Amino acid sequence: MSFSSEVKNELSRIRETLKNHRKILLHGMLCGSRKAVPGIENEQVIALFNKLTGEFGTYDVNYMSGININGGDRETGLFLRGLFLTCGTVSDPGKNYHLELSVPDENKIDALFTLINEIGIAIRKSTRKSRPLLYIKESEMISDFLTFIGAGVNSMEVMNAKILKEVRNNVNRAVNCDAANIEKTTRAAGKQIADIELISERKGADFLSPELRQIAQLRLNNIEMSLKEIGEACEPRLSRSGVFHRLEKINSIAEKLRNEHQEN
Repeated sequence: MSFSSEVKNELSRIRETLKNHRKILLHGMLCGSRKAVPGIENEQVIALFNKLTGEFGTYDVNYMSGININGGDRETGLFLRGLFLTCGTVSDPGKNYHLELSVPDENKIDALFTLINEIGIAIRKSTRKSRPLLYIKESEMISDFLTFIGAGVNSMEVMNAKILKEVRNNVNRAVNCDAANIEKTTRAAGKQIADIELISERKGADFLSPELRQIAQLRLNNIEMSLKEIGEACEPRLSRSGVFHRLEKINSIAEKLRNEHQEN
């Protein structure tokens, strides 16, 4: 079952006790229909539509006129619920964020655009195959719209999906950052080890001073260690900058030996 169908099933199960509210709901459904009897695929929406038209008749609601709703947010929410049931879709929030109202009567687009923006939900206008439509692509706005029309359960699904995506993105960023840091550390360590091995080969293992020899041995045995970790393993402990400074001395010695070899 698609996410749109889940939302419409949730909305169709809501029972309105006031006759005027049921009439507003039917008004919205007819406004979203391409004809007096809409071509609806969802069985629960069909059942709701048949129930409402059986009570009022399809022509007892002046749905061909402008978008005139008497009342406040409650009544507006009912009207938009009916509209969504017959011409709305919403994508699975686990994949992407897109809610759309494919309104059949282009003369109603501007009025609906104004109505929805006035309740604080930023909706946009577009066209597809020369037909006008309204759409929302922001997860928060989609969640707010679904809450406003009564789909509170599926509204939470949208926000839960957003939270899950954010957690996954944060984990991926952390993993990528760690991988980059490991690569950087390993690359630097490789050059440091090359310096140490060159000195040992040319001058012997005891050529370096005890302080530099300690750093060299720790680096040779722990290629994955950061400078901070090497410093913590030293006796006595060294700061990161202290380790860096000693490795720079080792590098200077190695470079001098390389230059001497080239001159010879």
